[in-house]
Amino acid sequence: MTTPWPPRRSARRPLAPRVAAPREPVDPARIGRRVVRRRAKGMDADAVAAALEDARFDARQDSRHEDLADDVRGPAELAE
Repeated sequence: MTTPWPPRRSARRPLAPRVAAPREPVDPARIGRRVVRRRAKGMDADAVAAALEDARFDARQDSRHEDLADDVRGPAELAE
């Protein structure tokens, strides 16, 4: 015959409540500037000029779409 499991303890400790650390609000402009800086590492002058022209083209295209017209990230990337 096998031995039964030991009896459960009646006094369980309650689990600690999960407390989320406060987060800072998301800043799309800051994210855009960071992305541009990351992409620009190691670029030469020709690559920077091409990237700037692409960013200007994207800004013109975005201005024609309602959902992208209010985006803060695009102008921040272009300014950077």
